[in-house]
Amino acid sequence: MSFLLPIFLSAALAAPEPAAPSKASGAPLPVPTAGSDASPKMAEPTGMGPGNAIWATSVEDAIQRATREGKFVFFEFTKKECGNCQRMDGLLYPAFDFEALLVPMVPVKVSFESPWGKDFASRYSVEDAPSVLITTPEGRLVFLANGFFNQGDFFRHANAAVAGYRKFAREIEAQDVAKLSPKEAFDTGNELYHRADPQAAIPRLKRAASASGATASQREDALELLAAAQLDLGQTAPSRQTIERLLSTTKDRARRERGEIFRAQIPLAENRPVEALALFRKFQKAHPTSPHIARVNELVHRLEERVKTP
Repeated sequence: MSFLLPIFLSAALAAPEPAAPSKASGAPLPVPTAGSDASPKMAEPTGMGPGNAIWATSVEDAIQRATREGKFVFFEFTKKECGNCQRMDGLLYPAFDFEALLVPMVPVKVSFESPWGKDFASRYSVEDAPSVLITTPEGRLVFLANGFFNQGDFFRHANAAVAGYRKFAREIEAQDVAKLSPKEAFDTGNELYHRADPQAAIPRLKRAASASGATASQREDALELLAAAQLDLGQTAPSRQTIERLLSTTKDRARRERGEIFRAQIPLAENRPVEALALFRKFQKAHPTSPHIARVNELVHRLEERVKTP
């Protein structure tokens, strides 16, 4: 589970001010700023756009329509003076495969520089324009393509991702979480978390951490990811309890270091940088040869400047 550390530590190092964690919840996508998504207008609601589809006029419109019609949302990210965006459109729009891809989707264009674009960049790691993101109306990740290379690769990967998601969704719908094996509970919880649905991941991760027959490694993997999912949802107290439970039992040195760093970041989500600084300094003293020490040192330096302490 070492992948968790770079995600959270990088976010902490990048944040100029303490902020609440992103709420990637399984509920409909939040509106960053009502009425200000600055989505390029593709067509009126009654008109056809590229791919012989009715393109939504805003992100909100796309989500609402997708919810009503039981479809995915196809987000195309663009920005001003983007030559590669024009190249992608020129290759995708005329293709019959594009029309076929959009049949079960509500498409919308999103300015990468808009509030929505920034929200998606944070939540789904959308890096730049052009990019394409496909989600459920609730925000669960189906497909992400950062950049555009060629038409054939795009359609192959997009169609495979949609088919793979449909299969996964059927598995999730058929699950009785209370009866899942530790491995199945963790595997599906892990995938849900990485599809930006921590809310659905949490009961499965709790099952993996507590099911009889789970190995110590399985329990600790589940606890580590459970704490991350809880923090994503702003559940700082449960997240702290989960990571403390992990730290009280683990004998794995690398996992302990990750857990202590994670624990130190929880106060940042609560806008308590002084407490976070104390925990990071404690880590410095306890683990001076840790492979993460350089990044922790950098974060300590930034926090010291922020809270104005020696």
